[in-house]
Amino acid sequence: MFRRARLTLAGVLVAAAVSGCLNGTDPSTGFAVSGRIQNRTGRPIPADARLVVIWGVSSGSPDYSYVYGEGVIDRITGTIHVRFDGPPPAEALNAGVLGVGFLVATTDQALKDGDVITNGSQLTGILGITAQHAVIFVGTHPDTMQMGDWVPAFETGYGLGVGVKVPGTFDKFVPASPSSALLILDALANIEVVNWT
Repeated sequence: MFRRARLTLAGVLVAAAVSGCLNGTDPSTGFAVSGRIQNRTGRPIPADARLVVIWGVSSGSPDYSYVYGEGVIDRITGTIHVRFDGPPPAEALNAGVLGVGFLVATTDQALKDGDVITNGSQLTGILGITAQHAVIFVGTHPDTMQMGDWVPAFETGYGLGVGVKVPGTFDKFVPASPSSALLILDALANIEVVNWT
C-alpha cells in the first residue's frame, strides 16, 4: 500500500464522450474522457488555459507526478475532452501497472508530456483539477492486487474512476462513466482531492 501524501500543490498532483461503457478499454483502440467544468471563481476561463493529464506515482521513493496527455477546454459549452490512443508510459504508472491521472487546467504553456513533477517543483498557472475523478489505467490484474482492494473493480486498460471516502483509511475509486468527469476551477486549497495514497 502507498504512503499518504501531504496535500501541497505538488502533493495534490502527486497523489494527485464518448463511450458510455463503465469498463476498461483496450489501449490500442483508444479511450476518451469528457465532462463539464464547474467554475467556482466567477471569472472567465483564461484564453491560454489548457488541459493536461498528470499521473501520480507513489509506488517508489520519492513520489512524483508525470505529465502524459493533453485535452481540450471548450469555454463556450463549459466542457472538457481528452483522448488517449495508446497506453501511458511506464514512468506514469505505479509499479509499472497502475495509473491514476488527474485532468488539470493550467496556463503553463511549458508543461509537456514527459515532464516529471516532484514535491520540490514550483508549479505555476494551475487553475483547477478533476479532484474527485481520475483516469485509471490498469495493466495486469495479478500485479495490481497490492495496489489497493479497489483496483480489481476496473478492467484492464483505461477507465474513469470517481472517488469514494473510506473512513479511517485511504479513499478509493469506483468505475464511472467516461463522460462524467468534473473539472473544478478554484484555488487548490479550496478543492478536496481524492486521497488514494
